[in-house]
Amino acid sequence: MMTQSHRLGSRYRLAPGLAPGWALGLAALLAGALLAGCTTPAPPKPAMVALGQTGDFGYSERDLGADRIEVTYAGAAVRVPVNATRDDARVQAEMAKTHDLALWRAAQIADERGMAAMKIEKETRDTDIQVSQYLVPHSSPLGYRRYGYPYSYYGGPGWFYDDPFYYQPVRRGAGRVTTTLTVLLLKVHDPDDAAQLSVKDTLSRLQAARSGATY
Repeated sequence: MMTQSHRLGSRYRLAPGLAPGWALGLAALLAGALLAGCTTPAPPKPAMVALGQTGDFGYSERDLGADRIEVTYAGAAVRVPVNATRDDARVQAEMAKTHDLALWRAAQIADERGMAAMKIEKETRDTDIQVSQYLVPHSSPLGYRRYGYPYSYYGGPGWFYDDPFYYQPVRRGAGRVTTTLTVLLLKVHDPDDAAQLSVKDTLSRLQAARSGATY
């Protein structure tokens, strides 16, 4: 049995390193732009880790009985189109990735406990897509200067007085998928039961397919 849920949301904020107000001035804006241009992206981290070990992603598990476990894999937030749905290719890829990593962890637990096979009794997939709107500086065309205030009366983007830069809204989408598996552990593998998964085969297959997975 598989259940799925999907959430959409939106947020509105300044781009990192920027803040409204006259106190910052043109020099602060230029300095922030230069610093942002020099920022080096963090190197990718292995995805097959316990939740919280290297970030807000990873697996967690709990026992539901002597031969039954629940394994959850929470993926990291990834960039998606602002109009993305759960049918978007990037979201679908994350759903497959979190499923495989949760199943891989379940196979590891089964192997540690001397089990030969396992069966997925229930799968839950939760997708959360958030759209954030940032205000970023943008150069005026042909160097024309704009006059006014950093924010309009209604909270939208406004203008800096006598400043060749102004705030321009930019929308960005981020999606996060969490998969939870309820797995029955079996001491003997019955090859005639199509629902059963060989622990050894599952470990070999997923290690080959997902050992390089990162966030």
